[in-house]
Amino acid sequence: MTDERMTLNEFHAKIAKETNNAIWPTLDKENPSSQELEEALHMAHTSTYHWSKVGQPINIARGEYMISRVNSAMKRGHSALAHAERSLSIAQSTEHKDWDIAFAYEAITRAYAALQDKKKYEEYKKLAQKTIDTLADEEDKNICQGELDKAGF
Repeated sequence: MTDERMTLNEFHAKIAKETNNAIWPTLDKENPSSQELEEALHMAHTSTYHWSKVGQPINIARGEYMISRVNSAMKRGHSALAHAERSLSIAQSTEHKDWDIAFAYEAITRAYAALQDKKKYEEYKKLAQKTIDTLADEEDKNICQGELDKAGF
């Protein structure tokens, strides 16, 4: 066992990154259990909290995105929508990568799927697709497109 010493800010950054990255295996599963999703939701909130201490606004937008994604997977549409809209609002009001907006629209699309609102689902899926189509970086475009393609109704 190592006696790792770090500043409080280093600790916040480490936990924010580790908990955020640990969510993806659950979201990538075909049928995650309710326990796995509950744990992923706790990690999403944890990551967002720690980013709020040391990150930039865009880190909070990405944290809100993850909270939304997990809520959508849990079929908690209202919560998913609230966090996705917050992600979009923050991303639009701060410096961001162009894919942050695409991901926020993708999260809103998933939230409307969880709410079983086909009309809004289609509206935001089109917005997400339009945004993805404008991405300059091919790798970013492929990642965003892959997530949108999995956002079925």
